[in-house]
Amino acid sequence: MAVVVGFIPTDVGFKALAAAREQAEKRGGPLIVVNVVRVGVASDPRHADDQQLEIARDELRQATMRVEIRQENTEDDISDVLLRVVEEEHAELLVLGIRRQNDLARHLLGLTVQKLLLSSPSEVLVV
Repeated sequence: MAVVVGFIPTDVGFKALAAAREQAEKRGGPLIVVNVVRVGVASDPRHADDQQLEIARDELRQATMRVEIRQENTEDDISDVLLRVVEEEHAELLVLGIRRQNDLARHLLGLTVQKLLLSSPSEVLVV
């Protein structure tokens, strides 16, 4: 079964990528890496550039399963894009990285993560 990871080019994003690779190898399924680019929001640090996507590819070169890296452009909510990919791929697991910048942030989740936790038809692993 497929594993989908919502990838952002940060330390947390690369930790989520590593966890997703491990899970995909355990489950024997493909790994679908998705970086969502919001149309009209060019300066968003969650958008991966070509160099960052190449670093992600390098991290996954030795993977034992099929790996697909997608960059999805959308005007929709990021969570809607990830949910669509999970459904299209019949994914068994969605992997997300969250930022924990301070003690308060550890107890609160962003709206995107909350929506994905509540709406995903698959299991969700938060890294």
